[in-house]
Amino acid sequence: MPVLEVCQLRLKDNISATDEVLLKNLSAVRSIIKTNSQFYHCLEDPTRIYILGIWPTLEAHQAFLASAEKEDILGIQDDQLEFQWMIHMGLDSMASLPLDAPVMAIARLFIKDGGHADAYARLVANHRSLIVDATKPYKVVDGWRCDLEPGKHEALMFTGWESVEAHKAFTAKAREENEEYATVRDHYEGMEVRHARNMER
Repeated sequence: MPVLEVCQLRLKDNISATDEVLLKNLSAVRSIIKTNSQFYHCLEDPTRIYILGIWPTLEAHQAFLASAEKEDILGIQDDQLEFQWMIHMGLDSMASLPLDAPVMAIARLFIKDGGHADAYARLVANHRSLIVDATKPYKVVDGWRCDLEPGKHEALMFTGWESVEAHKAFTAKAREENEEYATVRDHYEGMEVRHARNMER
């Protein structure tokens, strides 16, 4: 099953997200590993960027990470980027993401143990149309992280917005006007939402 890789990297000192050499190197790696990657710059923390790309399977990516060629391919970025974290979610293609949106929200929800994953999934299914309507014409993609140890659950959601403010306004309104939707907070122990813009636009 194809998987989406989401990798967060830190820009090293004196490197900006608009650096021509950085973008050239990211593009060069993309052309070699053929993941159709897209590069996003975090708005909340300008020192962070995200790389999103599709691998044919989780095992294929893990094999690449364990290979000798990994250092040769990724080494051109060593002076510019520092690895922060990487996660995976099942996804058919990059086209499923809201890549055409001015701003993409990347949400990670760390679900509580003990049945909360099922309860969270039901709530999202019941109110998904609320999110879809609010983000039109941009796509909504959600799923589960697929590289966690058994019994652990992390939910992911990618939404497209005209602006950060539009997303925040929707969240505040939805929680105020929809009591059931607001109870989603009972099922996660932590949440991280970041907004980012495509670095190649």
